[in-house]
Amino acid sequence: MKIFSFKQVALLVGVSLATLAGGGAAQTGGEDRKTLEIITVTAQKRVENQQVVPISITTVSEDFIVENDIRSLEDMNGIVPGFVTTNSVSYSAAPLSIRGIGGANGGGNLFADEPVGVYVDGVYIGSPSFSNADLRDIESIQVLRGPQGTLYGRNSTAGAVVVTTKRPTDEFQAELRGGYSRFDEYDIGGALSGPLAEKLWARSAFSYSDEAGFGTNTVDGSDIGGSENLTARVAFSFLPSDALSLDLIGEYQEHTANPALIAVTGVGATGVASPFVERADLDEVLNDNEFALNDPNVEKDETYSITLLGELDLGWATLNSVTGYRDWSLTGRQDSDSTGLRLFNNNGDVGSEQVSQELRLTSNNGGRLSWIVGLYYFDTGVDMFFDIRNFQGLFRLGTEAIFDARQETTAWAVFGDATYDLTERLSLTFGGRFSREKKDFRNKLTVFILNGGTVPSIPPAGALGGLTFPAGALFNDPPRYADDAEFSDFSPRAVLDFQVSETLFLYASYSQGFKSGGFNSFGLAPAFEQEDIDAYELGFKSYLADNRVRLNASGFFYDYSNLQIRLPVPTGGVNIRNIGVAELWGFEVEGSAFLTDGLSVRANLAWLDTEVTEGMIPAVSSATPPFPIGIPLSLAPEDVRGNELTRAPEWQTFVNATYERPVGNFTGALSVTYRYQSGVFFLDTNQDISTFSNDSWDEVDLRLSLSDPGERWEVAVFGQNVTDDRHITAVTPLGGFPNAALSEPAKWGVEAVIRY
Repeated sequence: MKIFSFKQVALLVGVSLATLAGGGAAQTGGEDRKTLEIITVTAQKRVENQQVVPISITTVSEDFIVENDIRSLEDMNGIVPGFVTTNSVSYSAAPLSIRGIGGANGGGNLFADEPVGVYVDGVYIGSPSFSNADLRDIESIQVLRGPQGTLYGRNSTAGAVVVTTKRPTDEFQAELRGGYSRFDEYDIGGALSGPLAEKLWARSAFSYSDEAGFGTNTVDGSDIGGSENLTARVAFSFLPSDALSLDLIGEYQEHTANPALIAVTGVGATGVASPFVERADLDEVLNDNEFALNDPNVEKDETYSITLLGELDLGWATLNSVTGYRDWSLTGRQDSDSTGLRLFNNNGDVGSEQVSQELRLTSNNGGRLSWIVGLYYFDTGVDMFFDIRNFQGLFRLGTEAIFDARQETTAWAVFGDATYDLTERLSLTFGGRFSREKKDFRNKLTVFILNGGTVPSIPPAGALGGLTFPAGALFNDPPRYADDAEFSDFSPRAVLDFQVSETLFLYASYSQGFKSGGFNSFGLAPAFEQEDIDAYELGFKSYLADNRVRLNASGFFYDYSNLQIRLPVPTGGVNIRNIGVAELWGFEVEGSAFLTDGLSVRANLAWLDTEVTEGMIPAVSSATPPFPIGIPLSLAPEDVRGNELTRAPEWQTFVNATYERPVGNFTGALSVTYRYQSGVFFLDTNQDISTFSNDSWDEVDLRLSLSDPGERWEVAVFGQNVTDDRHITAVTPLGGFPNAALSEPAKWGVEAVIRY
């Protein structure tokens, strides 16, 4: 359901941003008028005012996270300009995308690195295991747009998401919150914080949620689309002296879900496969939330992590140490045809273990030259076991392909960044990072026959023709594949910024980024090359109307070479290939303001244009007619020049308005949020087929709350997607029959919090 046309959307956001730029025509007089708080960020590995950092940054505070019911990074779609998220596309993978560049994972390929780096309390997360993690007791989330190769590295070619959890306090604090919403969703969480001794503080936090799901499995009547999450975190802060501080953070997370997935193409319920024809009941599934799964969709993952942070003030400089350990394991199963017939299914186990260490030395002299230098080390091992069953494959003999793979990655880097004040207002920054990575990969593939039968003759050579295989027979058992590769790169950064006045900041930057290559698990092309980017950006950051308005904007151009993209494997799974060259243009505007003492607005608008300028990759031809199930799909080179990148909407908008006013002795607040995203493609090939794209969508969220003046308690009712806009959030390649993840229907709920 579309409640606004695009012209109305553009007018709505344009008026919002114009109102912000104009300082708010409805502002009132008086000395008690609210002004915007200074947002401090750590984007350049030091605490700074966001408005004087020459990077496109959006910071989401704890209050905003709670008031907008942001449970995971999946819920942040559109809140940050250019930031596109998805629902889980099975196996806990929910790739993130910034400015048209997103993860190539999904469909079981968990060895490729993500272009959007995720950092939790300074520790890089090396697998896509955090996108659906519970965001509870979080201090802030910073989303840095553009390549962050100098100070962050580790493949952050599209940007970085920096998550900071809440730290222990020197005074006792307690919080308990709970809620209930549609689809039998229960949610409870809380935190305790305070001193244990004179120089030792502690904080513990937990959260638990359980949702039955919005869909129904027509095969057995069970619920679909639900999840269960448990998070427990404990943190200690120790200050042995005025110069030294230590933080130890331990966390456990458990996530179980039965994702609402559906094959979006005709998978052959009548014995005919139509890989590029939209399944006839797709709209019915979206509207009725009915799924036909004879095999379960289920995923369960566990995470254990330990982080040790140290800071030592040396007087002339500050030494920081960030040590991280993380263990993540995943078990999943998927009914890939979702027809109620036994056609395709798979199951798998994935495990990863990582350790990392970063040392940074940051200047404290406060002179015209400020600098930072550092060393970084990262080591991880990822194991993957997948069993992919195609009951109709190989001329209906059926195949069971078993992949048993492992990849070990060792990386180290040295980096530095220095800013020199040419004048009191003009500054020049140079930085660079040298990285070296080594990946050791091995994979064992074994293929068995499921049903048994005789293979017909295949022209021109009649290969395998007439051979008979009994059920369970070994069909293919090639030697174990093993290889290793090394990647190295130097990523520079140059920035010129000018503080025009106390309220206007200008900057221009050039930076490079790099994402290492790697290996594929599912055949075709075993290896892929590293990805590189040259990025140019111009921007300004400003305060208006006596600091009641914040308005920032940026424009950018990206030139990608050897861009890594997803490629479906006809027998199942996903491979990563290098597409060639791609160019991206875009601009973003975001602002926030107090329009009156009770009314605040936050809004953004993003425009993006992407194009593949050079690329030839194998694909199933769009001209492939329907054919009997069991015939192997064939690939042919496809010229993808002129195609758009995936998950790269041309337009994206967000508006949030909150109005507060006294209600007797209490405070009432009404919040309205509107999000819009134009249509996107989900596959890099076959973009002339509507099945592999998505129309524009919009969502409206509401929240009405009542709290006491001291914020000791609060009760609220909320609605999410109240217009019940249903759409596909992601499509994962799986042979010729990709699977789609769906958005949730309208949901209403209540929640309450008590603080001490």
